[in-house]
Parts: sequence; C-alpha cells; structure tokens
Amino acid sequence: MADRTVRLTACGVVLAFAAVWIIGTSIAQDPSDDYLSSGLRERVEALKVEAHRSSSDPEVLAARLATLWGWANAYSLTGGPVPGGFPQLAANANRGLRRIPDGGAQLPIDRISAFIAQSTREFQIKDESPGALGTLEISSRGPFRAGEMVTISETYTVGGMPMEPGGGIVIGRSRPGRLQANSPDGHGFVTVRSSNPAARFRPATPWGVWASFETRDVVAFRLSGAPLREGDTVTVTFGDRTGGGPGLKLQNFSNDRVVFKTFLDLEGKGWLLTPRWPSFEVVGEDEIQFINAIAPTVVEPGEEFVLAVRSEDRFKNLASGETPALEVLLNGEMLRRIPAGSAAMHEVDGLRIDSPGVYRFRVRSADSALQGSSNPVRVVRDPSRRIYWGETHGHTGFAEGQGSPDGYFRFGRDVARLDFLSLSEHDIWMDDFEWMTLQDMVEKYRVPGKFTTILGFEWTSRLRYGGHHNVFFRDTPGRLRVPNQEAPLLDELYAGLRKGNDPDDVLVVPHAHQPGDWTNSDPDLERLVEIQSGHGTFDWFGNKYLQNGYRVGFIGASDNHTGHPGYSGMTNRQLGGLAAALASENTPDAIFDALRRRATYATTGERIALDVTLNGAGVGTQQDHSPARTIHCSVNGTAPIDAIDVVKNGSVVYTRRYLQTEVAADAVVQVSFESSTEVIGPRHVPRGDRPWTGEISVEGAEIIGFDEPWFRNPASYSARLEGGTLRFGMHTRGRGSAFLLRLRGAGADSRVVVDLADTRERLGSGGYERTPQRLPASRHEFRLGDLGGNVDRREFRVLEHTDALSVQLVPSGAAIDQDFTYTDRDDTRSGDYYYVRIRQVDGAMAWSSPFWVGAAAADR
Repeated sequence: MADRTVRLTACGVVLAFAAVWIIGTSIAQDPSDDYLSSGLRERVEALKVEAHRSSSDPEVLAARLATLWGWANAYSLTGGPVPGGFPQLAANANRGLRRIPDGGAQLPIDRISAFIAQSTREFQIKDESPGALGTLEISSRGPFRAGEMVTISETYTVGGMPMEPGGGIVIGRSRPGRLQANSPDGHGFVTVRSSNPAARFRPATPWGVWASFETRDVVAFRLSGAPLREGDTVTVTFGDRTGGGPGLKLQNFSNDRVVFKTFLDLEGKGWLLTPRWPSFEVVGEDEIQFINAIAPTVVEPGEEFVLAVRSEDRFKNLASGETPALEVLLNGEMLRRIPAGSAAMHEVDGLRIDSPGVYRFRVRSADSALQGSSNPVRVVRDPSRRIYWGETHGHTGFAEGQGSPDGYFRFGRDVARLDFLSLSEHDIWMDDFEWMTLQDMVEKYRVPGKFTTILGFEWTSRLRYGGHHNVFFRDTPGRLRVPNQEAPLLDELYAGLRKGNDPDDVLVVPHAHQPGDWTNSDPDLERLVEIQSGHGTFDWFGNKYLQNGYRVGFIGASDNHTGHPGYSGMTNRQLGGLAAALASENTPDAIFDALRRRATYATTGERIALDVTLNGAGVGTQQDHSPARTIHCSVNGTAPIDAIDVVKNGSVVYTRRYLQTEVAADAVVQVSFESSTEVIGPRHVPRGDRPWTGEISVEGAEIIGFDEPWFRNPASYSARLEGGTLRFGMHTRGRGSAFLLRLRGAGADSRVVVDLADTRERLGSGGYERTPQRLPASRHEFRLGDLGGNVDRREFRVLEHTDALSVQLVPSGAAIDQDFTYTDRDDTRSGDYYYVRIRQVDGAMAWSSPFWVGAAAADR
C-alpha cells in the first residue's frame, strides 16, 4: 500500500467545499499502520496547523494544495469516502492559482485559502477519528421497480462528533427521484426526525460555501433546539406518506447501486461532510413491452454461436416480470422455442448456419403481441475481418452518474452484449482509489477472444481549455492518468501522455457536446472522433477535424450516466451510439489496433452491418492519387434503407434514395423531423434540443394507425392517435425522428397536414452560448400526388441553423439490404477525403470512417 500511495500521489493539486478553522491536534500514528508515507505524513501534519491561516500567496497555496491532493488520494486508497466534488474543486483551484485565462470552472485566489482550510478539516476528522462522522443505514436495499412509488428511510447514528444546533442534513443531487420538503401531500416529500425529542429539524434554505455538482439543487434541514450526541439517531424519510403524499417516484432506469447523497453539517458552520452512503437496487418494471435479440454480426459457416434474447420494459430495462413462451425463427423458419418463465436475458446457444448469406432472427410470443428482430448476421467464409461492437464512453457513480463499476461491466457484457467496453470516468471527479478500481475492472472482466475491456478515462476540461477527450490505453499495468488537476490544458494532456507512453499504446477521442478543439490535435494520439452519442448527432464535428487536415475516423458512443453502457433507452436525449471495430479477432491488441487504424464506423446505436471500400481499400485508409474513385457499399440494415450519401470534403456529392413509390389506397407516409446542431463560426458548445409539438392529420384519407420505428423515451416523448389526429411531442438534436402513418383510402389529392405549436429551443449540456429561440406556430400541407416518389422537405431557419420537416411515401416491402456503387471523376484532387452515410426509414444512421486519396498539402 505504501509503494502504491507514493506512486499515485505524485499527481498534483486539489480541494473540496466550504470555509473553516482547523481545530484539534494531531494524534500519534504508528508508522507501520499509517496509510501515508513518512514524507507525506510530515507535510500533512504541517498542513493541519497551517491551513486555517489565511494566505493570498500563490506559492504557499500551491504547496498546501499539493499536500492536500496527495493526502486525499492516499486516504481514498484506504476505502474511506472522499467527497465526490473534491477532485473537481481541486482542479478549479489549480486553474485559479496558475492564472490560466478564464474559461470557467476556476476558483479565485482570494477563496482558495478558505477552500483548502475546509477540505483539510474534513480529512483531519477522518484521519484522526474515523468514527467521528457516525453511520448511515438504509431501511431496504430493494430491489425496487423502476418508476415505482416507494417510501425509503435512512437512519443516521451520531458518531464521536456531535451535531450542533445550526448544523443539519443536506440531500444532494444525483438522487433517485425528485425530492421536496414543503408539500406533505406531494410527490417525494422528505421528513427528518430525531430520537432526541428536544432536537428539531426544519426545512431550510440550502447552505454551504462551496458548490459542486453534488451540492446544487439540494434539499436541506437545519437542526435547532438540543444538540445530538453519540448514539442519538436521525431518521430521514424519502417519500413520507404520513401527510397524504403518494411517496417517492423512483427513476425509470435500473441500476445496481443507487444512493441518496446525504451530507452532514455537524458544527453548524456550513461545512458539508461526506459519510459513507448506503445503497439500494432498482430493477426493471414487471410488464414486458419489447423483445430484442442480439447475435454476432459476422460468423463463419458452421461456426457455433449464441443468440441473446432480451425481454424489456417500456424504458428498455430488462423486465422483472414473468416472461411468456417465445418462438425463435431464422429467416422466417421456426428454429427454437423458449419456455415461459425463462430469464429476461435468455441465451439460445448451440446455433450454427451452414450457408453463406445474410440472416436475421425473429422472436415472437405465441399470440404475436410481442415481436422483435435481431441484427443482421453475415455468414462469411474465412472472413479477414469481423465487425465487433463496443462502447467507449460511459459513466457510473464514480462520476456524476449512478451505479458501480462492477454493474457497469456486467451490463455491457451480459445485457448490452458488447464485444469491447471501456469505463471512461471523468477525471475531474476521480481519485486514486477509483483509478485503481478501473484498472482492476479491466483485468477482472477481460476474456481474450470473447470480451475485450479497455482502460480509459475522460479528460474533462471546459471548452476554452480544450474540451472533453476520452483517453484509452492498450493495456493496464503501469498506466497513469494525466489528470485535469495537473494538466488542465489540451497541450498538457498530449505532452503528459507522450511522456509515459509509446504513442502506439494510446488513443485519444474528442467528443462534441463540450467539443474538442478541432484546430489542435495530436495526430499520433488522436485517431478517432465521437460523432454520435446520447447527447445528439454531430457528424459535422468529425468534418471540423477533417477540414483542418487531421485524419480521424468515426465512432459512436452513449455517454451514458445510468450504468447502461452500449444499450439504453435512458440516455441524455436519444439512444446512444455504438462503435464498430473491424478486426481479425476479439483480443485487446486486435481491437486496439483497429481503433488506432481508423478501421471503424459509427452508428446511432443499431447494429447495422456495413462494408465500404474505395478503389478496393477499406475504411480509414490512405491511398495514392487516382483520378477516379469508386466507392462500393454493402449495407445490411435493421430497418429498410432510406438513402445512402457520399460525402466528399465535407459536402454531399451524391445521394441514392431507395424509398421511391407512387400513391396507393393503402399508403404508408413517413413524417420526419430533424434539427441542425452544427457549430457555425467560432468554436462553441453545440445548440441544444429542438422541440417539436403539434398535430398531424390527413385530409382525404384516414389514419388507421402509426408506427414509431425508433424507440423513444416515454419520459420525454408522447404520441397518441385521437379521432384521426396524431398528437405528439418530442425533441431532436441532430438526427431525424420519424412517424410512419398507415393510411386507408389515400389518393393523389390526399393531404398530410402538420400543425406545429409555438415552442422554444432547449438549452444544451455543458454550457450554452446562444439564447434559445422562440419557434413560432406554423401549418404545413403535403399533397401526396405532388410527392412523385420524392421527399418534400420544408426548412426552418433558426438563426444560423436549418431545421426540417419532411414527408415521403414508403413502399411496402422496402428493402432492408442494399448494395451501392458510385464513381467520382469530377474535380478530383490530391488530399480529398470521402465517407459514406446511411439513413434508414426509422431514422437510424451509420457513418463509415473516411478514406483519403493522395497526399494532402500538409503531407507533402
């Protein structure tokens, strides 16, 4: 432990929340039992004495901060609770001390001294009197059902340090449901009672000097009357029903470790101390709403494989109720039966397909009320490369999400059925214990040939310091993060990674919602760009790098914060993306090499099988100059293919559409909504969501039903058919979202009428530099006879953005597999880049990584 402490505490600088005086004296430590090295112990004891003495000297503060950071990380390795916001505030203090030009998230120097003092106070208490903070126990660890109304209590038993009047309890952010303390008959009502009748807790205005993500939007109770002494108890009831309230409505997503973030102010000075939090489990709802199946995308003839069948609730959690009997069909032929009462995650094993071709499994209940299809399966003789699916961007309770790292990796392996996975926690909320845990998880869950785990973290600087970048390592032993607390600027990240690693063993991937700097990239390290996530669709982001001469491939990811990597209906705005890696085998080296070679493509989360070449070369490659460039694309979709675009140097140069048809009496009409997210002009955070609210009706035909081909989160979306009118509400951020209307009695003069209500744009995440615009009400009519097999697209200009409402007819039996060839001979120049974009009728998308032809000017 001592060696590990010395190695990991060479990090830098940090802190935590409020203002304070240091009280008490150091207790003697047995050196053989001390979690601190002798040198660090000496500095810590000096800090305990000095920290309460205010200073404005940057050198003095930097030295104190460095000691505090080393102390906090060494303490974390004992397993003790480090405040979740502490590393973030340490980074903020470091930026302030370095006087970096302000890009946000800085503590001013005149507040850093007080910050160090209060942080020292918390760690002094935990260092000298481990039982001082007492204990928290929860009334039930569940499991509870997602969305369930519950009443849960936590009991705080006072430890060696009393709670004085003026102190109290604060319930922080990232809780499992909305809480309030003002309406006894309302949802999420919280009460606090003590075993001491002379001690009273009353709802209070939140207090605490230092703000972090955990201590914003809190519910607070202040103690008055008598103090609480050791052994006294305090009961916090979440969803108290005694005043007529219905209880606390839990979150809609399952999770293995859900906590109430309960902070203690024991001395009445606004110092919010962090005890160890108990947790409970949330599982999916009982009722099954969806059936989904997952198979390998590429297998050889006769190769044995497994089909995984998921029974899901309305939020895409694994359902917890009784599963019905299911039938499994392969290309329409009965294959297997799954008995009723099977696990919600059921494996159909021992499957083989003998003949090359493209296959899909279909799963249905006996009454056909539940139906689902698998991804396409390509059966290929001696494949040189296979398609492996992975998640490179997700979070747990180690950052501002929920859940344990164990639960995260189990979900990715067993539920999402990923081939490769990384847990890329935010470094601004990470301590050394958490970094060690990530390394342990990678080793624990890696199964060569079956499941590849990759060590990584998210370097989390604000936009003006470089933006967010995920960092990955080829292997685990000896890898050190380059933390934001030491390296808050992008160039410092690159330099730190180069200092301790061979560039071939490192991969850096920027993402768009707090965007990486497309004018500054290390081409040896930064080989990929994340263009799709739960935050939105951002293929323009990849083009920004490409147009600045950086050769980057494309991947998708989820940026999921619910412990559901690779497959979730509860992402920020939409289904999260996926990364497809083209590799010879599922081993760490093969997967990592594929990612670094840009042998990848991105999807919006669906396992679309894509094979694209340019003059015979695969994606991510550069080839010699040629005046003719022939692109061949073979795509096996998860829904009918709408269109394939060829993008050259950032612009669409050719589009092939596949849904042309004429009006029929029984018609299917796609009504699609999309919004632009591209950053125009100086680099800034992308635009937020575009709401779409209104009604769709049809004149001269009857709407007999509608399909919602892309899963929508019930918590943020609505659609219902009433009296022949479809009333809807949703939002988009980049990708399209569509309805498929089923019409009866349609003709050329039938008109689809879309009435859009007056709305306003929503804010984006990660900061927003653009005033949300009002979107006025409008009416749009589309005569079916005027479509002529084409798309009628109506555009809306919103400042620098162009949004669109589109209508087209969809033929019955539209093809789900397509082959495409295009040759470019026009204005071909050395350094041109190309990629292919696929759109399905359900709004799902896929993007190949680019190809480069000839040497760009920067290469010559």
